[in-house]
Amino acid sequence: MTESNLELSKIKWRCRRGTKELDFLLLAYFNQKYTTADQEDKEAFLRLLELQDPSIIDYFAKPKKIKDQKIQKVISDILGDVESYQIK
Repeated sequence: MTESNLELSKIKWRCRRGTKELDFLLLAYFNQKYTTADQEDKEAFLRLLELQDPSIIDYFAKPKKIKDQKIQKVISDILGDVESYQIK
């Protein structure tokens, strides 16, 4: 099943969180990977968008601690791995 343009517009709107960092990360995934992602990844991304901003930020800061493996995979796709963007 493919999403309609209206459904895609609604998902894209949900990627806009009000902070530049989250907007950048979530919109980049949506624009570059969402439409070609498999159904499980799409569902995980939609579950991610249901979370509050502090939880999403925490997921990006500590991706290894995410219990939902599908969301962890999406976060890893966004970050490039599960190491996060921490300064080392």
